[in-house]
Amino acid sequence: MQFTGRYEARMDAKGRLFFPADFRRAFGEEAVRVVLRRDVFQPCLVVYPYDVWAAELQYLRSRLNRWNPEEAMLLRQFMADADVLELDANGRFIVPKHFRELCGEERHVVFLGLDDRIEIWDAALMAKPFIEGDTFARKISALLAPDRVDESAHE
Repeated sequence: MQFTGRYEARMDAKGRLFFPADFRRAFGEEAVRVVLRRDVFQPCLVVYPYDVWAAELQYLRSRLNRWNPEEAMLLRQFMADADVLELDANGRFIVPKHFRELCGEERHVVFLGLDDRIEIWDAALMAKPFIEGDTFARKISALLAPDRVDESAHE
């Protein structure tokens, strides 16, 4: 499953959002069960298809020692910031109250397809670029250069 595109939506008074139709189609005929979680690095929400979430969680589990108190707390926080949701027959879902502040005061949001997941941003934050144009051009060309050397291989 791959999600691409940018779709605007407005949350209603009950906290419901319509999931973009193009993204719903990517799920096919199956019932749409997703995990919604606060992003680790940015002020947005991340929607994971349930199978992508399961793989992400499995990878995290494989890296953790649950008998290490600090690592157990990491898992606890990761799970505390996640909710399993199902879309209703109209393609809507309710954003849990503890996540609504990330949708902004106007409750005008942007769904951003990001490969195997979808981010939900306050539309006001999406009005400016994530990375300035010159910086983006320099970094993407360095990343995609055919002769790029992987620095981590030399450590």
